[in-house]
Amino acid sequence: MITALACVLRKNARLRTIVRYLRYSSAFLLLCCLLARPGLAATLKHIKFSARLVGDDGKPVSGFHFLTFYIYDNADRCGDALWTQTVPVQVGANGEYTVELGAGFPDFAEKVFNGHTLLYVSVRAPQFRVLFAAAVITTIPQGIWVDCNPDNSAGNCDGLSRITSEAELRTIAAAEFRYVFNDSNLWGTQAQITSWANQASSSGLGIIWYIPSDFVLYQGTSTSDYSLIANDTELASSFCSGCTNAAFTIALVKWLASLPATAGYYIDDESMNMASQGEIQNYQGKNISESTMARDIARLSSTIRAADPNHAIYGAETWDSVNNASEGQLAGFLDPIAGDLDVMGADYYPVGTGEAASTEAMAASWLDTIARSYSKSTFMNLQAFSWEDFVPAACASPSICVYPTVGQLQTMLIDAVNVNRAPSVLVWYDYGDTVANGQWRNLLSAANPQ
Repeated sequence: MITALACVLRKNARLRTIVRYLRYSSAFLLLCCLLARPGLAATLKHIKFSARLVGDDGKPVSGFHFLTFYIYDNADRCGDALWTQTVPVQVGANGEYTVELGAGFPDFAEKVFNGHTLLYVSVRAPQFRVLFAAAVITTIPQGIWVDCNPDNSAGNCDGLSRITSEAELRTIAAAEFRYVFNDSNLWGTQAQITSWANQASSSGLGIIWYIPSDFVLYQGTSTSDYSLIANDTELASSFCSGCTNAAFTIALVKWLASLPATAGYYIDDESMNMASQGEIQNYQGKNISESTMARDIARLSSTIRAADPNHAIYGAETWDSVNNASEGQLAGFLDPIAGDLDVMGADYYPVGTGEAASTEAMAASWLDTIARSYSKSTFMNLQAFSWEDFVPAACASPSICVYPTVGQLQTMLIDAVNVNRAPSVLVWYDYGDTVANGQWRNLLSAANPQ
């Protein structure tokens, strides 16, 4: 137990595109107060808390127990708790339980969420001496990347067998994620995409629609040279008969805007970084320069805003390598397109590269500094995959090239939040690799979305 003196001393001391190289004690539960999206924060009235109950011997305990929960605004649990609540809990055979803290208490949100970016929860049962360990959670809304065709064609839902796009959404929603980002969201007929979007809406999920880079490149290109509707979607030509690529984009966005699940558009997926390295070519095989990419992103952004002024535009950049990352390099990619994005993001995936998970704090701080200079909100794409499954050459050594541990996932989450201004959303990349590695439960234990 931390002594009163220690409390005083510490208180005063106060790919996405996967082709790129690149402390907390488990006895505490972290919550992060939502700042940048007050509309979402207002809907969060209580905390859904899942954990595992173990006895003094470390073995799981089952049965009926009265558990007392303490929520603090500091990791040392110094001072008075912001909230204390004793709850009767029926614990499962493996010690697992779920409670809703603050449910039915009108003053809970004001006392616990308001004005507190980071909160910590500990748990005690009267018959045990220990203060139980708990999972890390955040009240900042969380999303997850998927790669799943709404057409439900075989093998095209994150490489998982016998799963539909709608079933995948239900699983994600049941885990309390708020948003879904889908690389393949335009691969379906109008009816199939509508069905997928309606499932998201009925499950309480918002969709940030992924707009492929071809929409950036070919707004002004003749459809006789390159047709977006024919090459980048499965929509029938009758969806926008005789349309130019720009007119099709407008029709597409207006339709997506009419769907209840729509929460925004994702138009920049490391495009500036890739252009700087000569990794983007047009249909003629010509390399696209950074200046051309910036111009084309601006054009697409303007088109989307004209068609739908009510939903935010997202985009994320990254570094050439996490091993040589700097604030200046990220700014070099984000600065030219800052006016075209409403929410500025970064992809930083350190685990397996030789960099510590805790370097996420540095990356998040740089993004925060850049975005604040433009008065923009932010989001972070966090690593929930193994480099071994995508680009083994990115690994510093085979022994560390694995899916992040629960501790590493928690560290990245905490460090992404603990910046001057908390991000508006945290997004995990990705669902498919998480499930394929048998890490779904571990991701939920680490992230515990609200």
